Amino acid sequence: MTIPIAIIAGEPNSTSSEIIFKSWLLIKKFTHRPILVIGNIELLNIQKKKMKFKIAIKKINKNFKTADLYGSKLPVYNVNYRQRKAFQKISTKSNKYIFECFDIALQLVKKKKIQGFINCPIHKETLLKKKYNGITEFLSKKSGVKNNEVMLIYNKKLAVSPLTTHIPLSDVSTKIKKNRNNKKSKNNK
Repeated sequence: MTIPIAIIAGEPNSTSSEIIFKSWLLIKKFTHRPILVIGNIELLNIQKKKMKFKIAIKKINKNFKTADLYGSKLPVYNVNYRQRKAFQKISTKSNKYIFECFDIALQLVKKKKIQGFINCPIHKETLLKKKYNGITEFLSKKSGVKNNEVMLIYNKKLAVSPLTTHIPLSDVSTKIKKNRNNKKSKNNK
């Protein structure tokens, strides 16, 4: 059976839920891989109502089986979060929730319940507070591979792995070194 991919709902007050709902409507057309969302069911229901999406959501738990992810209902691993209105101003209020979503995804990867995950938009200035340049670097540290992070930008026609991650373009030339390039190339295989 195919190992699922998770989608982390990301910043609750961004375009994340719209991306999730539109993707769910197209998923059967483009992939047969099962997916699940890691996020808050109550908030997703509020947001889908506001945006007039007609998608049924089903709650799954940590003991889910891949077979539980098939069907017409969007499978969501619920993460506790309280927000009464669909979209509010982005603030630090959601930080604990977002970090918990990432922690759950990393645990599921470790347990081989999911093959990997895609994160929806986050507001890195509010979430990471200049501790990390981006989510890639944050996940690298959380996974115990700090300074070995690799990004992949992919579509059917082209896959690109930048030699640097989340730095100003003006700093790229000083960050690229021959040894680092070889290491990045090896990580991509």
